Amino acid sequence: MKLYEAKQKRSTIAGEMRKLHDDIGDNSWTEEQSRKWDEANSELTRLDQFIKREEEIQSLDDTFVQELNPEQRGLINRPGDVDVDRRAAAFNKFIRVGLSEMTVEERQALKELRASGDWQSTGSNEKGGFTVPTQFWNRVVEAMKAYGGIASVAQILTTPNGQPIDWVFSDGTEEEGMLIGENEAAEEEAANFGSVQLGAKKLTSKIIRVPNELLQDSGIDIEGFLAGRIAQRIGRGEAKYIINGDGSDTKTPKGLDKWVSKTKGIAGSSLSWEDVLTLKHSVDPAYRNSPKFRFAFNDNTLLEISKMKDDQNRPIWLPDVVGIAPATVFATPYVVDQGIADIGTGKSFMYCGDFSHFIVRRVEYMLLRRLVERYAEYDQTGFLAFHRFDCVLEDVSAIKGLTSPDTGIAVTGVTLDKTTLSVAVGASSDALVATVAPATATNKAVTWASDNEKVATVADGVVTGVKAGTANITAKTADGGKTATCAATVA
Repeated sequence: MKLYEAKQKRSTIAGEMRKLHDDIGDNSWTEEQSRKWDEANSELTRLDQFIKREEEIQSLDDTFVQELNPEQRGLINRPGDVDVDRRAAAFNKFIRVGLSEMTVEERQALKELRASGDWQSTGSNEKGGFTVPTQFWNRVVEAMKAYGGIASVAQILTTPNGQPIDWVFSDGTEEEGMLIGENEAAEEEAANFGSVQLGAKKLTSKIIRVPNELLQDSGIDIEGFLAGRIAQRIGRGEAKYIINGDGSDTKTPKGLDKWVSKTKGIAGSSLSWEDVLTLKHSVDPAYRNSPKFRFAFNDNTLLEISKMKDDQNRPIWLPDVVGIAPATVFATPYVVDQGIADIGTGKSFMYCGDFSHFIVRRVEYMLLRRLVERYAEYDQTGFLAFHRFDCVLEDVSAIKGLTSPDTGIAVTGVTLDKTTLSVAVGASSDALVATVAPATATNKAVTWASDNEKVATVADGVVTGVKAGTANITAKTADGGKTATCAATVA
């Protein structure tokens, strides 16, 4: 199957699934309708995996075309960039050979990209670096979109420098007007707001070591390689901190999770459709009509949600139809962000709200340093990029989070002291011993079951033979549903 055929087939199946959902409406789903949905969903998953593999292969061949994409070249146009191509060529040569082999003209072009005083004021470690050209910055920013789903719907504030900005945040959901009569004075109500400084936290790509043979090969798109690696590291780092940053010190941002209030809806590690619906309705209706109203969770949570059905056996997830309708959960679009935690006790793993009120500030200038001497013995050159950003939720009622209460130390596994045992008909064995891990787990309770009670039964680990045959005896933990099995033979 070719890629375009797979996409066409996926679009057809997704459309059929949506039609099935719409035709049934608010009625309960029959077993046949549920079976038809599940079969279509399985095929959709298989096609998604195929399309992803094929697109990854195709992307390797499309690099040149992507470089010529005018949307990528024109994302940002810095004031004063009147000779972009000359500077970009000088920057490319700087990456490949360094300053020592550059001409006077090329060095002059590179000097125009010299890091600003604002960067250098932060310390001597950045001295000698250069701000990257516009095209390179655009490629990094474009590639970063793959690693930050929340950033794709947040309000991005791009600034030319990292000067602190005083930003006001508020919570106005409890504020409302009042009726008054003739000649009656209006009452006062103080607005509930505060102020926070939106700064420019510094994030590094860590040092990227590149073999010199790669730098010397003119057939290699070295800028594309570096931009991709920098975007991968910076993108994942930024996504992590704009969600989970604790703001505990001057270098760490206060991420989304520290701004939002939580809805503690689930018990242990089990998520239900009621929890998802409760989260959606915990957000004030005034925010739910925004074009940026979304659910946000990671890919593992999406997998769980895509299988969920409500009390009338209706799926809560609908697939996207390219160019027609986005994928939704309870008729609400969503974004996938791997910076969000997995489902688990004590974790915030899902958010819902109007993300246009979440501000992500990025400083336009990215600094790149070239490190030669440190890796000379390995015949490699190191590259180190610096990116600055910060974030704030300007309306703390606009987004809510879903978390599970911290019930203590979770169970990670269980083992039995025997994997096989024999017992006579009418007789009982010694009690099997179930050991729950870790030893410090809060809830060590287990339940026992036999898969063939006509042969053997079990109570509190004691197996009793009923008639000749075999049965599997299973211990299952109350926390996490971990299991261990013993094969029992009755003779």
